[in-house]
Amino acid sequence: MNRHLSGKLIAALIMGLLLGLSFVHSSQLVVRHGRQAFMIAQEHRFDRFTSAPHTFIHILGVIIATCLFLFFYELLAFGAQRTLKAPTSVFTEK
Repeated sequence: MNRHLSGKLIAALIMGLLLGLSFVHSSQLVVRHGRQAFMIAQEHRFDRFTSAPHTFIHILGVIIATCLFLFFYELLAFGAQRTLKAPTSVFTEK
């Protein structure tokens, strides 16, 4: 596997790990606060986001979030590619 593909794979694994850890942390907070606090938070969330649709703001938010996600993914992939050593050829002289 070449260095470019390995860097992309490592970046995807790191971002998947971070996303999974954030989901676990979020679910632990919900369990810690209890059912009543969860229901109050969901009611507030419904009132804020769903009852009055803001289509343009949602589309703009998704575009910005996607750009940020891709930026950090490429940054991680670039860093992983830099840390991986290039294979040395048997034909190069030292």
